Amino acid sequence: MAYIEKGEGEVILLLLLHGWPQTSYTWRKVIPILSKHYKVIALDLPGLGASDPTTNYDSKHIAYKIHCFMIKMGIASFHLVGHDIGAWIATTYSFLYENNLKSLCLIDAGIPGFIDSSLFNTDNAHKIWQFYFNQIEELPEFLIEGKEKEYLSWFFNQKSFIRSAISSDDLAVYVEAYKGKAKLKNGFNYYRAFSTSSFQNKKHLKKLTIPVLAIGGAHAVGNGLGNSLNNISHNLKSMAIDDCGHYVPEERPVLLSKLIIEMINNIEN
Repeated sequence: MAYIEKGEGEVILLLLLHGWPQTSYTWRKVIPILSKHYKVIALDLPGLGASDPTTNYDSKHIAYKIHCFMIKMGIASFHLVGHDIGAWIATTYSFLYENNLKSLCLIDAGIPGFIDSSLFNTDNAHKIWQFYFNQIEELPEFLIEGKEKEYLSWFFNQKSFIRSAISSDDLAVYVEAYKGKAKLKNGFNYYRAFSTSSFQNKKHLKKLTIPVLAIGGAHAVGNGLGNSLNNISHNLKSMAIDDCGHYVPEERPVLLSKLIIEMINNIEN
């Protein structure tokens, strides 16, 4: 898997998992802050960015791939942060490999198996339509190939509160990462595995004991993420960041970094 590694020291390590339709570039504003305190690794999820495709895209399989990557890197204990579909993977990873984690931070996501079913109604169509559309086989690739910029622009414009947080140059990076049928398909495959990932997560009955921090943008998921996770953790803290949409790492990087640092320092000190 492709990754970015920054920071000094071996004692405290932080792994960052990005969302869709993005790459590790998501963390470009956060890494310079966090890497002053910890060693930081930001992955490109399998099939996305510069990482090779994989055979399956359900959360359990991707979590296993990441687990193997961390073993190969010689890392046995770390703090895990995930945004959007990165939070899907991070949640499942914590179920499977909690002994390897010191903490879990989930950012503005609807976790498979734990989304309030009442959210999936026509009143929220503008918020959740992609959960259905992206799951359809072949059609999204057929319609979007050649119009990647238009498609991705819609999400960044509609789901961010601070629209200047993702510039035209930033958009160009993401468009290039998802350009063409093969790259589009890899991203959609995470959604096509959503039902499988939901089934996998629902089988987990034991509550997590590690600290869990759930963060939502006030103009996006808000406290809904934390509310959906009450039954999976003994040690959950939930908050919504004001003046922020879905793209928290880019819209409010300084505050997000501060919250992550506070959580880690409370554990490590």
